[in-house]
Amino acid sequence: MVCKKRLNGTKMNSLRNLRKLNQVPAYLFAADSAKNRFQARDVHSAKTMADLSKLSFLVVSHVAFTGHAQELKNFLKQHAEKLVFIGHPFSYASQKESVAEFYERSTLKTELKAPKIGGSEIFLYVKDFLTTFYFTFRFRVKFHVYVGVDPLNTLAGLVLKRLGFAQITIFYVIDYVPFRFKNVILNNIYRSIDRFAVYNADYTWNLTSAMADAREKIGIRKNDTHQIIVPTGTHSEKFKSMLKERLDKNTVVFLSHLRKGQGIELVLEALPEVIKEVPSVKLIVIGTGPLEKYFKEEVKKRNMNDNVMFLGYIENPDEIEKIVAKCRVGIAPYVPDPNSFTWYADPGKPKVYLGCGIPVIITRVPEVALEISKREAGIAINYSSRELADAIIKLLNDDVLYEKYRVNAMRFASELDWGVIFAQALSNLSLSCTFMSKYANNLRS
Repeated sequence: MVCKKRLNGTKMNSLRNLRKLNQVPAYLFAADSAKNRFQARDVHSAKTMADLSKLSFLVVSHVAFTGHAQELKNFLKQHAEKLVFIGHPFSYASQKESVAEFYERSTLKTELKAPKIGGSEIFLYVKDFLTTFYFTFRFRVKFHVYVGVDPLNTLAGLVLKRLGFAQITIFYVIDYVPFRFKNVILNNIYRSIDRFAVYNADYTWNLTSAMADAREKIGIRKNDTHQIIVPTGTHSEKFKSMLKERLDKNTVVFLSHLRKGQGIELVLEALPEVIKEVPSVKLIVIGTGPLEKYFKEEVKKRNMNDNVMFLGYIENPDEIEKIVAKCRVGIAPYVPDPNSFTWYADPGKPKVYLGCGIPVIITRVPEVALEISKREAGIAINYSSRELADAIIKLLNDDVLYEKYRVNAMRFASELDWGVIFAQALSNLSLSCTFMSKYANNLRS
């Protein structure tokens, strides 16, 4: 009885806190002063870790590359009692079958694979929806928390909750845009599922406040939903061992999929101006894409082969971070398109730069650009080749300013560590003592 009363009180407090924290980024949750912020974070995280060690999680996501879902999986593997991670492949992913992994206290116990089935993209999404139930029933586990990454996976979680397989559902929104599909019917279906997920999930994790703002414009009221901001994180602990390694001070890095909208066109326009001031500047491009050949030809036409190096696609994130950490500046010149995912999202590229301890030059498109500028962890610019060139030259030539921005970048990154972000987000969960007692013995041994 004591346990039930205490947890019910905690539940009420959590709901009050959610209303207070609605639309406040995770890196602003704690106290304003740096000392108080980190002390509060450490105590807060320690309590959350202790609570997580008693809980079981089911995380369902579509996968192609390393991203938010995999970061959550890695976090829960280390801290939750039990975890099932179901990964459904995107049509363009190298992995072609859905895979379910069962972990118990960080150890992989079982792995199941669904048969490979081809078909149209709509058919594959329906197949993935049903496969989630197939895997869940096979494991015969009842979960404390279900996390669905995207609206359709969250819909599956809401059904599983109704069937008694989960108590808490979380809708984890990695990307959102009001007009996702050109086809009006498909877009209306997407909006309807998203609306249903936001209103019925216990919590919605948005990467930015722009996502909730965009929903409100189409009638989804913030005050009627439990939406909080859970931004993209960093591996801030890793960069500490990399800081002693530095390439030439004139190295600039651009990490991106080489397609329209990522801003490499602007980089190539700005680079000649930079070369005039800093002839030894070197641009390192990490990534591949449909326009890679075109951009290589542009570099050749402009006689910049000695200043640009294309490294192509690097699969290992650790290898990418080692390269980035040796560079002087990271650039993220997103195109200002209100219909793009970047307009509403919290892109990973700036966080990789910050996590590796280097200042960022970023266009004022994603929400994080304002925070980078405010904290002097980099320079926020308009989408202008002149502004980009000036910003690069400034950070390459002014060592005093650069060191200041570099220290601020590291400080900001430490507040955005993935472990800190997930601990803060999960601390809001409200689990009843009844559920925990009833299903504790049903967890798979």
